[in-house]
Amino acid sequence: MDDLQRTVVRPAIKRHYLFASFSESEIEGLLDGCRVYQLDADAFLFRQDDKAERFFLVGDGQIKLFRTSVEGNEKVVEIITPGQTVAEAVLFMQRQHYPVSAQAIRPARVYGIDGAAYVALLETNRDANMRIIADLSMRLHARLNDVVNLTQQNATYRVVRYLFSLLPRDAENGVLVTLNTPKQVIASRLSVKPETLSRIMANLAQKGIVDVKGREIVVKDIERLNSFE
Repeated sequence: MDDLQRTVVRPAIKRHYLFASFSESEIEGLLDGCRVYQLDADAFLFRQDDKAERFFLVGDGQIKLFRTSVEGNEKVVEIITPGQTVAEAVLFMQRQHYPVSAQAIRPARVYGIDGAAYVALLETNRDANMRIIADLSMRLHARLNDVVNLTQQNATYRVVRYLFSLLPRDAENGVLVTLNTPKQVIASRLSVKPETLSRIMANLAQKGIVDVKGREIVVKDIERLNSFE
């Protein structure tokens, strides 16, 4: 990694809590083995079952994680945005191969961290160990919530919860939400068909809860959205 790349990657890594417990010299050591990936839209970062030697921090763009069934069907399991990491859990698996594929939804810049170097630092850093345990625990909790929502809740509930998750914490009626992720990817993430997603959005608009104009959605009544079933 050259000096120019280091000036971009260093602050991004230092801001992320998985690296917050490391010293300056330890960060520099990780940067020695770091790679920068510039991905065009639809380009793969890695594919399902590739050998996992790195985990990744997204600098810009969006990455979708998905699995492909034996029938060739794609199921999106997560959408990764700037500031989030990908595949750190794989470092601690016996079979160190990526269990999903990672593909850019739109042009993305991603930083690849050498997994062996990171694990070596964890062996001597208790604080860093606790942070990554907390991170993996939160991800496990999120996946359990996903399982519950996908198996016990109907399609409308899942779409409404997704929209609600996009709202700022202090949102008021009339807030504008822009869907930066293609609708077919959102549909796959929510385990609904694209036409079902469109139908539910149209129903919300018909009831005066939202106003939909392409990728822009104005939430006109947050309370009704939150309680809609």
